[in-house]
Amino acid sequence: MSLFEYAVEQKTFEIHGVKVGGEPGITPTVMIGSIFYKGHNIVRDPREGLFDMKWAEVLVRRVEEQTDMTGLPGMLDIVAENAVAAGRYMDFVAGVTEMPLVVDVPSEESQVEVLQYASDQGLLDRVVLNSLTPHSGSRVYEKIKEVGCSSAILLLYSTTTLLSSDKSGLLDVLLPKVEDAGVENVLVDTVVIDVPSLGLALKAIHRVKDRYGYPSGCGAHNAISSWKRLEEKFSDKAVTSAVAVASSLPTALGADFVLYGPIEVAGDVFPAVALVDAAYSQLQIEKRVRPGRDHPRYRIG
Repeated sequence: MSLFEYAVEQKTFEIHGVKVGGEPGITPTVMIGSIFYKGHNIVRDPREGLFDMKWAEVLVRRVEEQTDMTGLPGMLDIVAENAVAAGRYMDFVAGVTEMPLVVDVPSEESQVEVLQYASDQGLLDRVVLNSLTPHSGSRVYEKIKEVGCSSAILLLYSTTTLLSSDKSGLLDVLLPKVEDAGVENVLVDTVVIDVPSLGLALKAIHRVKDRYGYPSGCGAHNAISSWKRLEEKFSDKAVTSAVAVASSLPTALGADFVLYGPIEVAGDVFPAVALVDAAYSQLQIEKRVRPGRDHPRYRIG
């Protein structure tokens, strides 16, 4: 079986107008960038969720511009220290863009509080919980079921599989739990923590799609953020090119979404990923399947 043939039918989900999943070359890769992350210079008080609204909106608009130019849809990974900060961030982002909200908080208690807040504010249809792991407890699943959260990222992280590209055991544990909780839109993150693990994550993406058909991807940017001497040994231009390569590699191997890191680098990574999507669209046309008019194939020329 070749790289772009899978044993099972590929699932495609739609989250607040953004489609994710399917065979390479049809549905554009979904680009997930982080905002309000630790050390982000627009954040004034991370515990209270206070930030520079003007510059935050500028950054969001730049991502939207990249979507318009490339045809790659975006989601925003809202990183927060606690539920209070997450609530303020979510309110702001929901008010300035229609992109889905990937909510990223550190503790299960915060996840429970954020899910309730999203329900109270009528934002659940836009929320993707980031993330559920094999270690997530019953309180989170109970709250997901209670409020009706339908979208989540499953992070296949475990110390027992860090050095393996076969994450199927972890997914077999997670899937019955998320299905029982009512999660319909399942996105699978195959875990990147450094450069070597990026290779394992890429192979795991293919394994997941081939066996389960779920939309899969990874936080490719972690490979670059962990490369401590990259700029010192080479140059700032080397960092830029490495970021673009790292983010386009998953798409080149069939990924449906990419967590590309700080949204400031959107201008570097969107064109690189769009190039891959446009190239692979020809494989579909060879099979007499034509992508939609908003596909990168028709935007980047």
